[in-house]
Amino acid sequence: MLKAFCVHCPDCFCVFHKNLNEDRPLSHIYILYALCCTVKTYKILLQIHNIKINLQGKGGHIYIIHVLFKYEVERSAHYSNNFAKQMTFTTPEHLKDHLVNTITTAFIAEVQDKCNHKNNQVDYHKAEGIRYPHVFTGRYIVHAEKRLETKSPIFGWEEPRFYPHYQNIVKDAQAQADAAVALLEERIGQHYTDNEFIYKTDLEVNYSNNLIEGRVYGKSRRQSMVTGEFEIYVRMIWNYRYGENSANGHLTQYTQFRSERQGTEMAGKSRQKALEDAARAERQAKLQAEKDAKKAEKWERFSKLAVQMEKWADKKIKVLGQKIAEYDDTIHNLKHNNFDTANEEHYKNVTAKDVELLNTLRNDTRTWQNDMAKLRAIFDEGCDTRPKLVERYKVWGV
Repeated sequence: MLKAFCVHCPDCFCVFHKNLNEDRPLSHIYILYALCCTVKTYKILLQIHNIKINLQGKGGHIYIIHVLFKYEVERSAHYSNNFAKQMTFTTPEHLKDHLVNTITTAFIAEVQDKCNHKNNQVDYHKAEGIRYPHVFTGRYIVHAEKRLETKSPIFGWEEPRFYPHYQNIVKDAQAQADAAVALLEERIGQHYTDNEFIYKTDLEVNYSNNLIEGRVYGKSRRQSMVTGEFEIYVRMIWNYRYGENSANGHLTQYTQFRSERQGTEMAGKSRQKALEDAARAERQAKLQAEKDAKKAEKWERFSKLAVQMEKWADKKIKVLGQKIAEYDDTIHNLKHNNFDTANEEHYKNVTAKDVELLNTLRNDTRTWQNDMAKLRAIFDEGCDTRPKLVERYKVWGV
């Protein structure tokens, strides 16, 4: 427990700087803010990191009564843990620059070689008097044309020249380098968990073959205690795709990384696996949310069928009832004249069955209007459209 001086401030806001111990580094200097009020008594409890400050004001004065803090050992462990949580592997800048330089240089050289070849073709056609065909260059070669004073039988009005399109080359080379960096960080992330941290990176460029290789050092921790150490050995491999086999038609440089963990055995999911699982869960949640939204929209339309189908069934029953009445009149006349009535009686029975099915549907629609849960149960079974509902009650073509 430490005693501190009282502070008087005539303004409405005062800032009190106090170094609790001059032996501590500057990061342990605490800045206390106190708001002056005219009320007679009040208490303010501030918490800065692990330090609790009780302030009591009387009138316009602020009295710092006492300062409570934990032992420095506990504070150091607290800060080291927070610092360790942020210690994940990131690719050093000099390695990023090396990847960009290597990929860009090789890409430009390959495109420049093709430009030189095309320009040599132009010179050959010009010397031999052979008509030069129209060519497609793509986004990495600039097709520059010189306007001629007279029309040439070889080139027409414009003589072509070909140069690398440096802006597009550099842009796509940077994208290839970024993909290589992401792959390196993903590969190393597969070898340590959230309970482990990287404290040292010793990756360098082997300029004899332009490959990145070396080791990444990490430690395992449990709460605030270091429980083990490990090393991750990494070595890069270049893969080249030229011409038509490449993604850009000239040269695509792919990187692969071979890695191996040595030392303390990794326990639990790797950091990269945890990130992939979280991303997969997020995608699945998004897809499920979209499905639920579509299903809710479909249910809103389907729920209106309770009223619509009742009106439709009622109208059909009335129409079929008139047909049955007509069949009865026809049958009566045929019997009166001693004719066969089997055909008319058959159609009358078929129509009566249709009326019975429609009547069942109409009664159910009235039930649904009073209890939508029953219609929802049918909907959840997969009967979620009007044609399926008609098929369920076997009233097609009625």
